Amino acid sequence: MERNLRFKAKIAGKEYTIVGQKSALHLNSVVDIVNNQLQQLTELTPELSNEDRSILMSVNAISDQLMKEQQILELEKEIEQLKTQIESKQSARPNYSRRDQSNSHQVPYERE
Repeated sequence: MERNLRFKAKIAGKEYTIVGQKSALHLNSVVDIVNNQLQQLTELTPELSNEDRSILMSVNAISDQLMKEQQILELEKEIEQLKTQIESKQSARPNYSRRDQSNSHQVPYERE
């Protein structure tokens, strides 16, 4: 079992301690993205509070997550269909072993 790590992060100027099993590199990337998105929202919607911007970001993040999950499901379905096609083509092909091929009748090629 992995042990939880403590990570100190500064988001929108406020200090947070994040506890989890993700690496510092991963969490630094997350914090950078959060801060960049908050900054963009601040520029686009200066009238909103940080709390409102955070809620908008949460809604966007969940929406993106749902879209990605749907894409994964569609790709998994496509993979299964392709596997089925491959299996049906392989089962339809004659299965010659090396021994069978060596005993096959070959017609010599003759030039006219």
